[in-house]
Amino acid sequence: LRGPHWADFMSVMYGNEPGRWEDSLSGDDRLRVIVNILTRLRYIHDDGRLDLESSDAPDRAKAGRRPWFEARGRRSAGKTVVFGHWSTLGLVDRPNLVALDTGCVWGGCLSAMRLETRRLYQVRCPRAAAPGGR
Repeated sequence: LRGPHWADFMSVMYGNEPGRWEDSLSGDDRLRVIVNILTRLRYIHDDGRLDLESSDAPDRAKAGRRPWFEARGRRSAGKTVVFGHWSTLGLVDRPNLVALDTGCVWGGCLSAMRLETRRLYQVRCPRAAAPGGR
């Protein structure tokens, strides 16, 4: 997005293809799958294809899908990953995984964590969604 052709990429950024990561991807396809993985991905099919449609909690996942952080062979499995933007997942605190979206916009909490001590800080949020909204 800092490059001189950022506006060109914005015009082709949206879409669900390519449907999986391949090291051989290049150009707009490579950038689009990176954006999708970083901003939209919650589930991955058992065969490695991205599921960009599902966003329910894992106990309601469709057959043959698993949360991205449980993907077989995930390269970041040994690294601590902290993420949000999945309020139906809620708080997850595992040795190498922290999910912090606790649904502030839906009336839950705004959550933060001091990673060195794993101390959790939460502030109750008034329901921020518009009446009649989600």
